[in-house]
Amino acid sequence: MIPLSPRESARRRLLDVLRREGPLARVEIGQRLGMSPASVSDLTASLLDEGILVTEESGEHASGLLRGRPKVRLFFADTLGFVVGVWTGFNRIELRLVDSAGRNRASRHVERPLRNLEAEELMDVLAETITAFAAETGASDVKAVGLACQGYVDTRDGIVAWSPVLGARDLPLAAGLERRLGKPVLIENDASAMAFAIAQRNPDFRSGRTACLMVGDGVGLGLLVQGELYRGARSGGSEFGHVRLRRSGPQCRCGGRGCIEAYLADYALHRDAQLIDHRPAPTTLIPSEDSMEAIVAQARAGDPALLNLFQAAGEVLGDAVGILVQTLEPDHIVICGPGTRAMDLLRPSFEAALAIQTIPELRDLAAIHVVDSSMDLLTEGVVMQALRELDFDLARLKAA
Repeated sequence: MIPLSPRESARRRLLDVLRREGPLARVEIGQRLGMSPASVSDLTASLLDEGILVTEESGEHASGLLRGRPKVRLFFADTLGFVVGVWTGFNRIELRLVDSAGRNRASRHVERPLRNLEAEELMDVLAETITAFAAETGASDVKAVGLACQGYVDTRDGIVAWSPVLGARDLPLAAGLERRLGKPVLIENDASAMAFAIAQRNPDFRSGRTACLMVGDGVGLGLLVQGELYRGARSGGSEFGHVRLRRSGPQCRCGGRGCIEAYLADYALHRDAQLIDHRPAPTTLIPSEDSMEAIVAQARAGDPALLNLFQAAGEVLGDAVGILVQTLEPDHIVICGPGTRAMDLLRPSFEAALAIQTIPELRDLAAIHVVDSSMDLLTEGVVMQALRELDFDLARLKAA
């Protein structure tokens, strides 16, 4: 790939700050980037002329007085094409369509068997589902696809090395979908995608080191350093949910026993609740949200056995966060995902375990946040990453 020229790099930085922070006035762009007003005006003039940026009045007044001129903010035009975000869960697919300004245009939930498909058939199904979604929503100009997947994802080579919801291993998902769709495809671990989306919504998490522990269908970890996702040796994220806490613990989907996920994930809690009160087994491996809400409601109503179940899960959550505190020394730890639905039940034992298991001086360095979050953040995260990749091409100067 041809590197960007100095002017193109400046355009790239400007587009990136707008993508991260939303509409900004020229003076605000200059403050964020340390650029002079003349440089900002020069760059934004060309981006406006090319139709990449548009202006909008903020309603605020530049002078701070009601008589002042309304502040003009700049942001992306919404006419530069679309991006499709996809998340693959256990036999289900979530889709999101956004325009070039990052505005949500449509979303779909598709129930589709995936777990037992061979690699080529799986990629055929995903490509057909994405194509049908684009056609149904009238998105004739899809520029890219972002896909979030559970498991170990090699983002550099576009390979899903292993996933608990897909049968194939070392799956060349990005290349296979690009060949079928004729579009660039970015793939990401789902916990990293959620972490990225949360950081885009909260600027506090875009500075220093932030560890986002996602609890829901499974347990995943997204690591951010100065707002950018941390990558391992194969450009993947962390399989923190499969760290083993107890050698003889419960069965985990990865094939091991005693993993963090085997105590905290929805399927683990539902499995144990089923043994406690003989509730009907779920029709799929992953219980529905309604099933999980029913267990939580029964525990809140005072069922002693289920209260003990959540107490034990809270202790494991405290152990897990303690490991993060003492191995990563992060500035922020964010607990997110659907599993936060039961945080009131988990919190007492979570806080007690965290206090016991961590060195106080280290524990006090990390601010711990619980963020209400839905699975929508998974597709939002990969969509935002795909848009940033497309911005690289928008930063290039057009040939005269």
